[in-house]
This record gives sequence, C-alpha cells and structure tokens, in this order.
Amino acid sequence: MGRLSNIFLWGVILTFLFPIMSFSQKLTTKLADKSFEEFAYIEAISLYEYAYEKDTTDNYLIKQLAESNRNVGNTEAVESWLKKLIDRHTEQPEDIFNYSQALKSNGKYLLAEQWLKEYSDLRPEDGRVNMQVSLLEYIKFLMRDSTNYEIMNTSINTIGSDMGPAFYEDKLIFSSTSIGTKAGATYKWNELPYLKMHSAKIGPYGDLNSVESFAPKLKTAYHDGPVSIDSKNDIIYFTRNNLVKGKTSKSRDGVVNLKIFVGKLEGDDWKMSGSFRFNSDQYSVGHPSIDKEGSVLYFASDMPGGYGKSDIYFSVLSNGQWSKPFNLGPKINTEGNEFFPFMSNDGVLYFSSDGHGGLGALDIYFSVPEQGIFNSIENMGYPVNSSKDDFGLALDSTGVKGYFSSNRLGGKGDDDLYFMKIKRIPVIIRGVIKDRDTKDVLSDATVSVINEAGNTIASSITRIDGQFEFEVNKGQQYVINVTKEFYNENEIIIGTASLRPNDVAFPEIFLEQKMEDADNSPAPKSMEEEDGEALQVVELEYINYELDKSDVKSDVAATLDRLIALLKEFPDLEIRIESHTDSRGSDDYNMLLSKKRAKAAFDYIVSKGIDPNRLLYHGYGETRLLNNCTNGVDCNEEQHEVNRRSIVKVVRKGEYKEKRGQKNIYYF
Repeated sequence: MGRLSNIFLWGVILTFLFPIMSFSQKLTTKLADKSFEEFAYIEAISLYEYAYEKDTTDNYLIKQLAESNRNVGNTEAVESWLKKLIDRHTEQPEDIFNYSQALKSNGKYLLAEQWLKEYSDLRPEDGRVNMQVSLLEYIKFLMRDSTNYEIMNTSINTIGSDMGPAFYEDKLIFSSTSIGTKAGATYKWNELPYLKMHSAKIGPYGDLNSVESFAPKLKTAYHDGPVSIDSKNDIIYFTRNNLVKGKTSKSRDGVVNLKIFVGKLEGDDWKMSGSFRFNSDQYSVGHPSIDKEGSVLYFASDMPGGYGKSDIYFSVLSNGQWSKPFNLGPKINTEGNEFFPFMSNDGVLYFSSDGHGGLGALDIYFSVPEQGIFNSIENMGYPVNSSKDDFGLALDSTGVKGYFSSNRLGGKGDDDLYFMKIKRIPVIIRGVIKDRDTKDVLSDATVSVINEAGNTIASSITRIDGQFEFEVNKGQQYVINVTKEFYNENEIIIGTASLRPNDVAFPEIFLEQKMEDADNSPAPKSMEEEDGEALQVVELEYINYELDKSDVKSDVAATLDRLIALLKEFPDLEIRIESHTDSRGSDDYNMLLSKKRAKAAFDYIVSKGIDPNRLLYHGYGETRLLNNCTNGVDCNEEQHEVNRRSIVKVVRKGEYKEKRGQKNIYYF
C-alpha cells in the first residue's frame, strides 16, 4: 500500500472513530511523532501537515514540520515553516540558526547573513558562526575562482540518489537507489529504495557508461555503500546498515546505525571478510577512505567524545590491527556535521561539512597537511560547491579529475554524480643550473618550461646564483629545457602528480661545455681571476692522497702525467696546485700537511722537465672547508672526505678571445 493511501486511510479512521476534532488532532500528532522518532520523515511530514490543518495555532507542529523537512533536505519548506515560527515570536536560538541556513541554501544570502548575525548575538560561543558572520564577503570570496573548474552532470544519473564515487581500475564505483531496483522495501527516511553498489566505465572526457552491478556477494536488503578500495592489497571497505545474520540490529535508542565492513577479492569476486573493529551498535561509523598504502583508514562517526554531530576520525593499521580512532580535531571538525572524508594519492584530505560555513548546507573542503597535521582548511569554492548539498568527492591518481555528488538545482534526481576537472592547482618548479664538470652554478642560462602539448609556457634567465623558478599546474609532466652560450643544450622531465598544492620540486640541471677544436688549442672550461687578471681554467683534476700522507702514489702520478703532457704540447699553459685537508688534527698540522701535499705534486711535475716558473702551489689546510665539518663537529668519513682534496688546474693567463668572442661569460 502506498504512502498516500496510508495517510488517506488514517484520515478515514480519524474521521469516523473520533468525532471530537481536538482528540483526532492529538492522535494524529502522536502518530506523526512516532514516525519522526523512527526517522520516517516523509510519513511524519504528511501526518504533521494533516494535524496542522486541524489546528493551525499549534507551534509544536510547525517546529516538527520544519525539522522533518530539514532532515530530508527540503530547504524551501524549512524556510517557510520557520518563518511562521519567527513571525509568532516563539522561536528558539537554534531555530534562527536553521532559518539562516535554509535561506542560504535557497540562495537568499543577504537575508541569511542578517539572521546569522541575529543568532551570533544570542550564541556568540557557537563555532559555526565564526566564519559566517561576514557571509556575503565570504560568498564573494568563494565565487572568485569559478573558472578554475569544469563541472558536468553525468549521463547515468537517475531520478533517485546516485552518490559515493570511488575509483577502481578503469571504473567508477558508486551507490544508487534507482538503478535496476524493483518494487519493494524503501528507506523510510526519504522513501527512496535502498542504496546498491554499481560500477561504470569512465569515458575519455569524464562521462560514465556501461553500468553494472558491483560486488553482488556483498549485497544486502538494506543500504550498501559508499566504498573505498585498497587496490594494493585487494581489500574493499564499505558502509552498510548494522546487520546481524541478515537482520537489522538497533541501538538502545532504537536506531539502526551504520557500520564499516571489509571484503577481500577472491578470484573475480569480492567476498565478505570481516568488519571494522571499532564499529558499535550505539553509534554510526561510515564513509571509509583508505590511503594509497592501505595503512590509514579515515571515516566519519558520531561516536561519543567528538566535537559535533558527526566528526572525521582516522585509524592506523599496525601488526594487522587497527589502532584506536584518532579525532582529526577542531580545525577539521565542528559543532555540525563532517562527512565523506577522502584521502587523495598526494596526501590531501577532502571532506564535506555543514559547520564551516560556505555556499550551502554541505560544502566540500580540503586540507593540506603541515608536517603530518591538518591545521587548516579551504573551501573548494563555486561551482564545486553550491547553495545545496555537495559531498563525497573522489579524485583519480592525477589529483585533478574526479567525481562528487550534489542535489543542486538543475540535476536529474535527488542526488546526482558530477564529473569535475580542476583546471589549475599551482605547484612550483624551482631549480638550479650547474656546470657538469666544475659543479659551479651558471647564471644567464635560458630556462624554458614545455607542457605535454609541446608548447613553451614560460621562459626565464637564471639569476647570479644559477636558480630559476616557475609556477605551473599540477597533474602534467613538464620538460625543463636549458640553453647557454658555449654549452650543450640539456633538458629534464618533471612530474607533478605527486605534488600537493603549492609544493616545490627542486631539480639540479647540469650543462656540459661544448668541445672547441680551433687551432687544436684547448678551450677554457671556466674563468677565474688571479691578482686582478683573467685566468682561463683549461683543465681541472682532483687528486687524492692517503690519510695523513703526502707522497705521490701511482694513481696520482698517472693523473699528473696527463697534465704534464698538456704543458709540453702547449707552452703557454701553466699549472696551479691547491691542497686542502679536513678538520681532523690540529690546525697547524693540517696546514703543514696540505703544503707538503702541494709541494709533492710540484716536485713531481718539475722532475718531469717542466719549468718551475710555470707552476704555483699553495696549501690551505682546513681553512676552506666545503661543509660544516669544523673542529668539534661530529661528521662521518664521507663528509670529511669532501674537504680532503687536492686540485690541479691547467690554466692560461688572459681572457680567451678565439671563436667565443671577447666577452668573459663566466661568473661563478
């Protein structure tokens, strides 16, 4: 028997059995209250309306009609009924707050702000008004980036509720009340059929098609979904009603709460494998979201000890056991409701809330962790959020495409699935250009950013410190191309999918000097200065001595022999020898050791017939350390080895002018 028939029957019974109208009205109210307590709000609304027709002076009926309509999302009716209550001056502070929220959901932002200020004067301690008292300015702020998103209503939506998107392989998993459903039991809350899980193929432009039933062995006669799938470990976490041996189980207050259950992929089928250990008959636990490693589970719950009606929690898997749930705290949770958490692959938390203020009832927010803690939130703005309920966001692996649900105006049904593409999430590519041989930074290099379409989207010149910086859009791979006079061109690829908003990628890019063969004379690799005059560095070698030794071993001799050959072939070349030690040992001892090492190399080169006037050598001891491993600093051997070096440079005095022109381009 349909709902309208039931109501008509009650009307007939009340008419014939209770001739006294006041008694009839009281009985109808009692029946309506019973439906309200059982969350059968649609039925309660019809009964309350019937009773109100009999007695329009009853303020209790007005309040119950407002509350019943609020629970089913009929904000126009909520506004109408609460205005009656306010006009009669019988409202409570919470009625004023709910009235302002209904006005906001109906797009009447100016009136909503006025009544919200009225409420804040009565309840200044309520955290729900902190961000909302300047509502109009906040609404303008949320509208500022409206061109930053592409939004599309998907073609699979029905007249019922389609919600709870989750990605799995090349498909989208979601729950629907109206796909493939037959006449039968309905959810008394809104008189829609119960949610069932389905899958759909994702088209190239985000639309959905080829809908099929998903995980049929997990199906029940009640709500199934939403879900979150750990693809790494083939585990599914899903929400459904509290069932014991196929029958609903109620709390002490007579409520059938939600629980999180767990399934495992066996072959091609998902099969039940257990439930979340912190489920309870006395409160709801639902809307699971597992992180990409399968080790942290986020969920919503109205368990005792929270900040509001429903909060977001997380639990950590360790040694096969889930930890006690941790509340995400007052930066995320409010006195209102926080639902539908989603942890993206790049570690950003998305969730829905009606307690942070915004464009409507439920808005979608995100939080980028700071050192692992979610300390701040940001509203995603219009058009992701609307004046109605917007919730259940899920993003793909790129972090820029996804789906969410909304009951906004212009949809096809109660809740619709919308495809969303974020056009811009700013991330930073900041890097440095260096000489491959000397590792010196290179200024005046031209750096260009090329997108996946092959277009150069930005270009700049490196600063004196060799650095460059670009702001790009997350989700693409970019080619960083570098050119500089007298160097070979080089480029690297930078991926941004794993970066969070405003994160920085910092690459080092090395350039190799071009080989010059004019007149067979070696070209300089870099330029230095000696006693105020230009000095060409033609060749550069690092030689290593054994610890506390200064004698020239065979490997050092072989390196020096190559440089001696250059000196013999080109009489205008000279050699500069520098020796450095690490900080171990006394300062005086290290200075003496470095001078001995430099002198040993000098003596070896002279012994091979090179005029000593073509050589200079110097020992610096530990006066020119390359890191912070000074006296008293605990460093490992590798760190000390960086400072223990001897450098032999083959140089030519004067600026190099052949082929490369007269400009000294080396500024290191």
